[in-house]
Amino acid sequence: MQVGVPVVPALPVGARIDAVEAALGDPRDPANPVGWAAVLAADEERVLPPAGVALYDRLGLNAEFVPASLGGRLRGTDELGPVLRALFRRDAALGVGSALTSFMAATAVWAFGDDTQRARTAEVLLDGGRATIAYHRFAHGNDFVSDELHARHAPDGFLLDGRKRAVHNAQDARLVVAFARTGEGDDGGGGGHSLFLLDAADLTGSRVRRGETRRAAGMRGLRVGSLEFTERPLPRSALLGSWGGGVRHSLSVFPLIHAAVPSMVIGVSDTALRTAALYAVEQRPFSRPLPQVSYARTAVAGAFADLLLADALARTAARALHLLPGGSPVLAAAAKYLVPAGVEENLNALSVILGGAFHARDGAYAILQKHVRDFPTVTFGHVGNVVCQTVMAQHLGWIGSGRWTGEAPPPAALFRPGPVLPLDPAVFTAADGRDGLCALLAEAPGERRLAGGDPVLRTLRAQLGLLAAETVRLQEACDGLGRFGSGPYPSRVFPLTDRYALLLAAAAGFGVWRESPRDASAADPGWLAVALHRILRRLGRAAPPLPPGVEAGLCEEVLRRAAEARSYDLDDRVLAG
Repeated sequence: MQVGVPVVPALPVGARIDAVEAALGDPRDPANPVGWAAVLAADEERVLPPAGVALYDRLGLNAEFVPASLGGRLRGTDELGPVLRALFRRDAALGVGSALTSFMAATAVWAFGDDTQRARTAEVLLDGGRATIAYHRFAHGNDFVSDELHARHAPDGFLLDGRKRAVHNAQDARLVVAFARTGEGDDGGGGGHSLFLLDAADLTGSRVRRGETRRAAGMRGLRVGSLEFTERPLPRSALLGSWGGGVRHSLSVFPLIHAAVPSMVIGVSDTALRTAALYAVEQRPFSRPLPQVSYARTAVAGAFADLLLADALARTAARALHLLPGGSPVLAAAAKYLVPAGVEENLNALSVILGGAFHARDGAYAILQKHVRDFPTVTFGHVGNVVCQTVMAQHLGWIGSGRWTGEAPPPAALFRPGPVLPLDPAVFTAADGRDGLCALLAEAPGERRLAGGDPVLRTLRAQLGLLAAETVRLQEACDGLGRFGSGPYPSRVFPLTDRYALLLAAAAGFGVWRESPRDASAADPGWLAVALHRILRRLGRAAPPLPPGVEAGLCEEVLRRAAEARSYDLDDRVLAG
């Protein structure tokens, strides 16, 4: 079979997820070439699991992030994360090395490329090729965002010069999206960057050097190499978007990346929770069942509730690109800011349950230590957080104005899966300063579904009342901020973005719970009560005590899903093992 011919066609998203899961097989089977034993062995060799890479190509999973109009399977953005989540559930390095880097490079082409560039990128990806991205330099970044490329006009196009020391898949990529300093921005000022799409022909010759591949220190299976250009001529057709508009273009496509990536990395948290649950059952480290051990119960219930809330926020942010485009940048930024941080926090909390077994390099539970070590490489840490906070900060003036109080509630379809219209490229410039969710949170305490004397529902009413009041406090704190430009932000702004993100997550969780069918697992109010309890604590507010048995009930659900090999996300889906 030709590499790149999809085995997983454009079936409904649930069927595509099931097909990927079935192909990955039982992770605990020692004979499985993409099971835990093989993944850990490949990690010791500092490579991606070869069978996993081959499987990725055989399934044609690049097609998941190629628009359907170009022959791929990307229709609803909310479908992308759940399909690729299975890779991250198995091995975060496999997800990053095979899918994430190419996806991030391709988004700029879908948004700002011309027809020829878009068609060529789709052709390469659907043929199983890899794309990568050479970022522009940040003042406080790591090797991936250090160094600089430079470009200038030439009679027949451009000349590219400079070096990037750390580029994922630099040796193998057939396409490179490169940032290059061009000395002028769209406004004619200095310091601008431009984007270039480099094809195979642009990456060869005496004026291009692909440096020796290195292995990443954290995510050891990644291939990291350097790209060096010496006055390399580029045709005019290599320019991606407008001259000097590189940074502006990249910021414009962040909503798509920021909405999709959190949905993918939830898979890492899923595996961590499953590993801790299975260890507690199989090794019996406690004298009592796990739900009766206070610190273990809180860690497991909290991680499960956080995971469901993360899935709710990621789903809402992804569907907002189609249904609420004006609010999609801030919702996506909140998802990218909160979800990876929550995953990392829970990885560490769950590792305590394993005790000394956490440090094992092989065996049934060793995948947890690999995920803990790998995860910081999935995102750009400090740099990524600052970008997200900057996006959210630009909305604080609208919050401070109080105009959100007159907003119509967001559409119910925002919170539940279902078909959407294809992504309109106009979404990349559609930000209007509004988020669409603050008004929902303000009205949430009066929701009819909360009526009744059930203790959990009473707790939810109290929690949502406190969060509605917190929204008013945020408005008062933001009063007078106005809209920010490109200048420095007041020092009080960034703590406000943290509060803002937590409130958006609470609103997304409430919306998903409210819109879930009453027979769905996501309709259980217990997970939302625990998730909102943790949000209130993170906001520094006194949270009402949780009703007795709520955390224990979530623990029992975690153990049930572990025994039945079901996912810990909102879909509660059967897994391969």
